Amino acid sequence: MVTIKNIVVPTDFSEAASHALDYALSLAKTFQAKIYLMHVFEPIVYYSDAPMGMPDLIELEQNVRGVAEQSLQSILDKQIKEHETEFGTIPVETILAQGKPFIEIIQTAKEKNADLIVLSTHGRSALEHILLGSVTEKVVRKAHCPVLTIRSTTVFKMP
Repeated sequence: MVTIKNIVVPTDFSEAASHALDYALSLAKTFQAKIYLMHVFEPIVYYSDAPMGMPDLIELEQNVRGVAEQSLQSILDKQIKEHETEFGTIPVETILAQGKPFIEIIQTAKEKNADLIVLSTHGRSALEHILLGSVTEKVVRKAHCPVLTIRSTTVFKMP
């Protein structure tokens, strides 16, 4: 029998990520699992030859971190509470990490002994996928545990 005790759920605060969290919450209730809700923000890159002068990178990074913390708290206050009203208490721990998203997601899954990673796909076109890459694809290829990908509820059509 498959047992799931720890589920990592990365979010970029998009509607698609919210949809994936709904799936994870349902699974967590079914299996009495813990959810690790995480957000990864990339380091701010500053080019020394930029014509605008040197921004305060520490303050900028603190602002990014603050917005991410508020957004995670908002998910806890709204979406998680809504599920708990319907299904009962679900243990959720939030994680805020800085780095390359796919690396941080995989590392967190290992550290938390995740049995499953649940994340959304954004349904990009082939050209966008080639140019931008896919965090989801990299996680699927490199994760040590199963990965459940949830397709975005928004349907993208080729022009």
